[in-house]
Amino acid sequence: MSPGGHLVTTAAVCTAAAVTTGSWPLVAGLAAGGFWIDVDHAVDYVAVERRRDLRPAAFLRYYLEGRVRRTVLVLHSYELFAILLALAWTTGSPWLLGGVGGGLMHLALDLAFNGEFTPRSIVRFYSFAYRARHGFDAARLLGSGPPREVAAGFWRAFLGGAQVESAVLDSPGDHASARRRG
Repeated sequence: MSPGGHLVTTAAVCTAAAVTTGSWPLVAGLAAGGFWIDVDHAVDYVAVERRRDLRPAAFLRYYLEGRVRRTVLVLHSYELFAILLALAWTTGSPWLLGGVGGGLMHLALDLAFNGEFTPRSIVRFYSFAYRARHGFDAARLLGSGPPREVAAGFWRAFLGGAQVESAVLDSPGDHASARRRG
């Protein structure tokens, strides 16, 4: 899902939670888990990928165009959510409950929308142990999906994300990889 899509869905869920529960710790947790979880992309961009162009547009294009070589993404993992869920359950912390809820929403949206770009299992990708076993190598983890088109301009790319290039040929109907539907 595009960053803008995560922002919009998180804002909607936070608004609904604020109106129905009035719990600001819950709302803050939902915001952290639903949108700010993506801070791990920025950490990977600088610390793992060693990218030095810190302009938001350069960072966004790097990800949306599928140029990533390593994918550590510590916050995008089932294992972390299992630990956080156990902590939230035992402590009853509304902040942690919101964080887990927002994060699980974020992962569910990623699973639903990001699989279009990879012929490999997007479900297994969100296991940290699976990524570690594959050396966090994006090509080994995700394969080389179809070419991506990214809208010109920061806000259009932020809100629209990437699209499969229209020149990609259809694959057979029973094939698991992404294909352009006409």
